[in-house]
Amino acid sequence: MAFAHPHVFVDAKVKVLFDESGLTGIQNHWVYDEIYSTATVATVDKDGDGKLSAKESEALKSVVLNEIAKSNYFNYIQAGSNFLVAQAIKDFKASVKNGRLVLDFVVGFAAPVGADYSMLVIVVADPSNYVQVTADMENADVAAPGTIDVEYFSDSLEGLSLFRAFLPYVEGLYMRFKTK
Repeated sequence: MAFAHPHVFVDAKVKVLFDESGLTGIQNHWVYDEIYSTATVATVDKDGDGKLSAKESEALKSVVLNEIAKSNYFNYIQAGSNFLVAQAIKDFKASVKNGRLVLDFVVGFAAPVGADYSMLVIVVADPSNYVQVTADMENADVAAPGTIDVEYFSDSLEGLSLFRAFLPYVEGLYMRFKTK
């Protein structure tokens, strides 16, 4: 299998979101490399002030996220032998900090909670390796109501056949949850 070398670099943090019904989404915090940041912000910064207005931020959302919509916004959740499909982008915010583009957004998903444990594997990565997403799964967070029991840990994807498209260094967040 041939892989492209990365052209864009993203440092990512994730937070898994639940409500009383179950999993509702993945909150993403992405910080891009300086070169991509400069070029991308320049394409939408119509007033040239180096900052992102609400209108420019909305244009940036189209430039960045519309392009990766077909790839589930690089958020992959394995439930059993299937991948969950991203439902929508919510709470999108874009900013520039220390010369780097920062995107915060939630990718909506749905996985209902039940009386028995449901197992999920969550990965934030680009299988094409055009964008090297370095997801800090060791420090991933979970926000769940007290009525849901959630356990999770990060580990490699080795041996998971549905994730063979990813490079060996990509880590997943293994999670199980049920009602208390």
